[in-house]
Amino acid sequence: MRWDYLSRLSLAARWYLPPAEAAEVLEDYREIVEGRSEEELRREVGGPSETVRRLAQPKAYRRWLKILAVLTACVLVPMVMTRDDVYWGPIIRQVCALALCGGIGLSLLWFQRNGTREGRLPRGIVILLALILLGMAWVWLLAGLVLGESWERLNLVAESVIAPLTLNGSLTLVFFLMGAASLFGLVKARLSDRRWRVVYVLGLSGTILTISFYLLLSSMNFDGFTPGWWRPHVIRYIVITLLGLLGTGVSLC
Repeated sequence: MRWDYLSRLSLAARWYLPPAEAAEVLEDYREIVEGRSEEELRREVGGPSETVRRLAQPKAYRRWLKILAVLTACVLVPMVMTRDDVYWGPIIRQVCALALCGGIGLSLLWFQRNGTREGRLPRGIVILLALILLGMAWVWLLAGLVLGESWERLNLVAESVIAPLTLNGSLTLVFFLMGAASLFGLVKARLSDRRWRVVYVLGLSGTILTISFYLLLSSMNFDGFTPGWWRPHVIRYIVITLLGLLGTGVSLC
């Protein structure tokens, strides 16, 4: 589907300008654009992005780009640090904690002040939240089997559900999909309803949860387990999940 000039102008305005300024620009240009051809508009006004960039305040736009960079890094840095050919040791757990808390806190504050709420909750948000929760439930299932030392059931699940992939491969796929959903929610929160940040928050939480369990599988030694070895891991996963659910509730406001 090819978008018309006004639709692309609306996207550009929402990306480059704060919500109030974007609304004013669209209101001013609506009469100018209506009933005129694309070629005529480009000749007299310029392309949609070019037109909006001339109106944007560089300082405010650079501030948004910095926020975008930080929130994106909160998702991508932990993912990059899980590469099999690089050993980061305990540092990655600290990075995951900072990324989770920083990403949730910053996204809530920024979009609450610099976002808009538009009518009913978009259906796409509900669909993506359901898929992310399904992914988190899958991680919890696998974690429960591993931490409960239910090796026979784990082998059964691996053979019947994830036969084409290894266990680590399935987790890698899950956290990449959650990470992609999280970044999609981040962009949508800027371009439309601020409540899209809920997808970013829960997707980030799901990504960190999956990475935390992935690290356990990648580094664990099945010999010499001591009683209660699993408790710190369960506590960590519960904290990550609760932070994500709490952030989800606040993000919908």
